Parts: sequence; C-alpha cells; structure tokens
Amino acid sequence: MKEKDIKLQRIIYDTIIETKRPLLFMSNELLNDDEIMGSYSSTPITYRYARRDDRRGKYIESELVDSSLEYNNDGSLSETIYNIYKNDSSSKLYAIKDESLKFISEFAKTKELIKIVEKQGFKVYQTNETYYENYYYIKSKTCEIKLDNWTYSELKKNPSYITLLDNYQIKLKSLVQQTVPHSKTLDKYLGLYRIQRNKMSTANINAWKNATTQAQKLNDQIFKLGEQYAGNYSFTPFDRLTSLRRQFTDNLGASKGVLGI
Repeated sequence: MKEKDIKLQRIIYDTIIETKRPLLFMSNELLNDDEIMGSYSSTPITYRYARRDDRRGKYIESELVDSSLEYNNDGSLSETIYNIYKNDSSSKLYAIKDESLKFISEFAKTKELIKIVEKQGFKVYQTNETYYENYYYIKSKTCEIKLDNWTYSELKKNPSYITLLDNYQIKLKSLVQQTVPHSKTLDKYLGLYRIQRNKMSTANINAWKNATTQAQKLNDQIFKLGEQYAGNYSFTPFDRLTSLRRQFTDNLGASKGVLGI
C-alpha cells in the first residue's frame, strides 16, 4: 500500500462515538477500501473538537463543538474544521478535515473506477509519475487509458465507453492509412511544380486539383471523426500514425496554397 493511501485512510478513521455529547475518536488503525466505499450523508454543521475540558464546563475533552460558535484561541479547541459524514450502509460517522474532502473524493472515485474496469476484465497497473502522485492505467485493444476523472465520467455515462473508444481508434487508423496514396500523389505534383513552376501542363494542373479535392474529402472525414474525442487526453493510442498524418496534411496544405483552393 502506498504511503499516500495510508495517510488518507488515517484521516478517514477519525470516527465519532455517538453519545449525548458526540466525541471525536482518533485512531491510527487503517480502514480497508470496502469500509471507505459507499454513499454518505453530510451534516450541515461543521465542527471543531475539544483538546481538553473547558473550565467553564461548556465542553469536555474530544467533544465536537459547533464551529460557528464563539472561538477562543486558547488552545482548548482545535483550529481544524471537520465535516461530519455518515456512511449510509454502515451508519458509521466519520469526521473529515475540510481540506481533505477533495482528496478523499478522488480516492473513492478511483477505487470505484478500478472496480468497474476490473469487472470488465481489464488488468489495472500503477505508475509513479511524480514524487507526490501516482496514476492507474489499463490497456485496451488499441490504447493505454488513464483511470482519471474523464474516464470515470465516460464510463458512468456509458459502460461500453472502452469498446467504443477501441472501435473509434480502429476506424481512425484505417482512414489515416488511406492517406498514404493521396500523400504520394500530392507529393508527385508538388515535385513537378518545384521544377516546372508556371510551365506545368494544364492536364497536370487539373489532375493535381482533382487529387487535392479528393484528399480534402478524406481529411474532412478524419477531422469529423476526431471531433468525437477532441480534448480527451486520458488515452494514448498504441498506433499514433503521427508521421503519416503530418505528411498528408503538409502535402494537402501546400497543394491548396499553390493552387489557391
């Protein structure tokens, strides 16, 4: 288990003992993932906890105190603000530090995402990309996919997201491979133009225009298909075909520029 995960689980395991005066119970024990997962209900009030008994008898050590009440910074009350969450399944109460909510939410979301993809038969692996962060990935038929917020959102909307992504990549690869003969044809006419300039025959110019028009139609198909996953940087195709795509667009752009199309 990663150090980051241990730190998170210790934060969550600040539990509440339900008495007439709810007490905050600090523990260094670790919760397993099944205890963390699930739906939660939150209280509208945030709290501090008492570090020691109040001399005036307003609160006792470890008692949760409404954070909106008068706060005397004499060390008896914690500066830390806690949100109280109740696990809807187990009915256990957890005191979560305000600054930890986002971190905990991301952790729970990642664990849920891992369960989703493992159920679909994918093997999850982890990388340490920075000193502070590590990410989970899977490999589909065509891509390496990061298990992040984008992937989580897509899978929640459509459980077949990964299958559709693979089908998209297969179709895109087929279209990009079709650019090869177009690139060769355009490159041939660009070469003639560099040598002959305004001496190119009308037949060659017309053939070049026709080849450019056909290449543009293919380029439009590729562009339209690419719009489906525009802005999604959560996957990396195994076959990027970057050089083929660049050569095609370079030849197409150069041809359109010379021909004024």
